[in-house]
Amino acid sequence: MPLASPDDEKKSLSFVIRQAIESDLSAIQQLLQPFVEARKLLKRTRTEILTLMSNGFVAETPDSDGKAIVIGFSAIEIYSRKLSEIQCLAVADGYQGHGIGSELVRTCVERARDRGVLEVMAISASDSFLRNLGFDYSLPDQKRALFYQLKTREQLFTETNDE
Repeated sequence: MPLASPDDEKKSLSFVIRQAIESDLSAIQQLLQPFVEARKLLKRTRTEILTLMSNGFVAETPDSDGKAIVIGFSAIEIYSRKLSEIQCLAVADGYQGHGIGSELVRTCVERARDRGVLEVMAISASDSFLRNLGFDYSLPDQKRALFYQLKTREQLFTETNDE
């Protein structure tokens, strides 16, 4: 039997994207924790995650026993009819590179579209990933987003860890 190529493995992973529900909370917290520890995501309280889950989605796949396990999460935070933001995009280690993150982002964008939102923004260190999904640094012929930093990420993470 020939060895499976990485492309074969990508094709063989089956997963489902669905609306997050309250019983997913613990699995989502466990999924996000390594990303928080690596300072790739901000730490969220239980209440913050529950709030995000109203427009949040999980990716799940069957484990070896056939039981569905959460392997990804993302949410769209809708600020107004004009603006929304992709939040907490995370795919479990070992499941990255299979299109799960892309599908989570697409699902969030569709939720924003369904709600009549004009723009979706995403803040990430993986700009090539987002650009491949149609995101750009600014909207063509539009204003650009500028930020004024009130605290450094180091300060924020230090305060968060003290709580």
